[in-house]
Amino acid sequence: MVVGFASLNVIWGYPWLGIFSACTSLLVFGRVVSYLMKPKLAFHLTLPRSVAAENPLPVAISLLNQGRFPAMNFAIHFKPSKKATRRSLSNQSSEAIDYKIISSPAPISLLESKKAKRISSTLRFSRRGTVRIPPILTKSYFPFHLYETENSSSLQTQITVTPRPLSSDQNEAARGFLESMGQWSHRLLAGDTLDYTGSREYEVGMPVRRWDFNSWARLGKPIVREYQSPSVQQVFLLIDTSRPEHSLYDQRTIDLEFEHLLSAAASTIIELSKKRVRLKIFVTSEMRDHFVDGDFLNADAESMLIQLADVSPISTSTSDEQLRQAFDSIHRSPALVLSTRSADQYPDSISSAINWIRTSKDAEDDTEKKKPNSASQRPSPRPAAI
Repeated sequence: MVVGFASLNVIWGYPWLGIFSACTSLLVFGRVVSYLMKPKLAFHLTLPRSVAAENPLPVAISLLNQGRFPAMNFAIHFKPSKKATRRSLSNQSSEAIDYKIISSPAPISLLESKKAKRISSTLRFSRRGTVRIPPILTKSYFPFHLYETENSSSLQTQITVTPRPLSSDQNEAARGFLESMGQWSHRLLAGDTLDYTGSREYEVGMPVRRWDFNSWARLGKPIVREYQSPSVQQVFLLIDTSRPEHSLYDQRTIDLEFEHLLSAAASTIIELSKKRVRLKIFVTSEMRDHFVDGDFLNADAESMLIQLADVSPISTSTSDEQLRQAFDSIHRSPALVLSTRSADQYPDSISSAINWIRTSKDAEDDTEKKKPNSASQRPSPRPAAI
């Protein structure tokens, strides 16, 4: 650039040729520098175990500069999703438009060689399932924003997107289901009484359930009685994943009724986990031979929600057979059945300890219970059906 400018402009006296030479040399020199100084980064993502659909997913990105030169004037962000087609949706393609980037690209002015930096970004997935984190794009603008070099890094990292829980302001059906669930859980725990564990001297700030006046008069100082809750309730949660035959083969559209069922199941798990209830989840499309009566696993709520992420519908006859095995295993233990069909559509009788709730996206209050038709089935002391 200096030789061309000096020879054409100073020596030979061609100013316009000198300026042209300077610009051309700057562009060529900038392209070479842009290629040589292109960031060579290694990425590591820190993710939670799962995230609910439509909820923000914070992603911590650790990047390490593996190049010999410092990386300057670049930005990091996720690759935008491509527009989904009907074929990509039916094939569950990773290129389907099932996520959205809700954070801006993170600009970085300088990252020295062999140095690391930590940034954050936020995604939002709209569909449940085990999905792949989109590739990370590195855009470099060095030097002087003359060129933009782009590099895509796919880490093959996956995350489980659980069904979105229902909210009271979502629609009338969701509001009715949440109210019914609240009433059922209240009835389930309404018969619990507090067990007396002893008396102790009152201390400032201690919650008082009941004063022990006899001990107070005898000892001359305030005494209170202490109580504790009884053992945790144990409930079986059965999810009937049966769907009509025509919906099993229609892969081009999303089954809203089935997704509403899984959202209702997610809300049930979250609601009962907040209370003194231990759950054992049972999905008819994922039956296991080791379903044993009373075999309650120490699974947390998140593990049960993860189990719902990849659930798919099955035929009605298969689901009925799975429910029969489950009902024979749980006997008269309290159980809650969530289904897209009514209890009258189940061919067999149902114990009075089993509550059947139909989750309908269109109906305002569609909770039902099928009465037992056998006189040998005695009424259960457990709460009645909704």
